[in-house]
Amino acid sequence: MISTKSGIIFIISALFLAIGTIPAISQDVTEHPLIRPFPDSILDERRSEYQSFGEYDFRVGTARNYEVHTIMGEFRSLRYLLYNDDGSPNREVSQLEYVENFKTAALERGGEIKWEDRHYGLVFTIPRENGGITWCRLTATPAAGRHDLFIIDESPLETSLEFGAAQMKAALDSDGRITLYGILFDYDKATLQQSSNDQLQEVLTLLLQYPELSLEIQGHTDSDGSEAYNLQLSQQRSESVLGYLVLFGVESSRLQAKGYGESTPVAPNDTDENKAKNRRVELQRIDLQ
Repeated sequence: MISTKSGIIFIISALFLAIGTIPAISQDVTEHPLIRPFPDSILDERRSEYQSFGEYDFRVGTARNYEVHTIMGEFRSLRYLLYNDDGSPNREVSQLEYVENFKTAALERGGEIKWEDRHYGLVFTIPRENGGITWCRLTATPAAGRHDLFIIDESPLETSLEFGAAQMKAALDSDGRITLYGILFDYDKATLQQSSNDQLQEVLTLLLQYPELSLEIQGHTDSDGSEAYNLQLSQQRSESVLGYLVLFGVESSRLQAKGYGESTPVAPNDTDENKAKNRRVELQRIDLQ
């Protein structure tokens, strides 16, 4: 269905499809089942990316006064190209057309505009049938006939999520760091809970299997309490993890403990669920630095 308003083409049904599976464009990159590109655009596979679980920083607020929210879940970075019949880039679609088309389509699906700048792009959310939320940022470069969609199907992390040694090694090799939610502490203390043992044993296995690895153990808290107190608590918690690993045979020279307190949240500290995301232990490789 195509309608016009003030000379701007609004293409609603072509932008968003009913929930369903879109065939994979390549082995690694798939288009999003809900959010579709500007009509007649072609996916640039080489400059697109898919992660089964990742994160992206979205702007929330007004064009010049906004906060950055880090959203985690299934991630796609999709670049689309628009061509003329002769193969040259289609430069006739303006920034305003891109923004208004996606904005209108999002609202038609019950979505919410989180941030808008007609010169630089758009951030919006749309609801999914399973009750979840999909976040999307649109950026367009009309002079090159392209637009990019950064999409996260938000999914909360379970605080008991554990990673095996092989998974941790793969993440450390590719990203240089990994976030662990399976290491838990007593409330307001640096005492490791018994339930943390399985995850700690996997970290121990990782370090014993790969003696070339050196790690910084990073402690993070939510924002409850004072900044100074949280910094101290996170330092003590990271030292508790280091002490556990040294006790079971890892050389202390391969490890560093550092607390970051509440300074690097991955989510707003506005709900219990988000605070649980911020209370975490991260491992970062330092042998490559």
